Amino acid sequence: MILVRNRKPTDRLPGVALAFLVLALAGCNGGTVDRHALKRDAENVASLASEGGLLAHDVSRGRSTKYFVRVHAKELSSKASNLQDALAERPTSPGITSDVRTLSKLAGKVSRELERLHLHPTDRGVAVSLKQPLSDDADAADKLAK
Repeated sequence: MILVRNRKPTDRLPGVALAFLVLALAGCNGGTVDRHALKRDAENVASLASEGGLLAHDVSRGRSTKYFVRVHAKELSSKASNLQDALAERPTSPGITSDVRTLSKLAGKVSRELERLHLHPTDRGVAVSLKQPLSDDADAADKLAK
């Protein structure tokens, strides 16, 4: 025979709070940037730029809705901006400071380009003008990842 205790919703609150805390701390960009973290962050910047380039391509061909572009471009821009801030402030392992700061500036550039797409979600001209820079940014970030 299995006994089941009736639980109140508040009985689970400490466990849920702990789970959120663990997830939040795992997602923080804290600590020293070493070569592995630089590679991971560069891959993230490259991914954001590539995804932004695909979004710009869709806008340039009239294949995305205004609201989707507005929301998605803002989300991508925010992620790039967060990476920029983290990389600009975090301490670095010896010998990679220049690459980390370069990646920070590149993340800021990607963020600004995506913000333009957010502000002009139906402007095909703006989208066309962003496709190549975002592609170049993805390539530059890929080089920093190696």
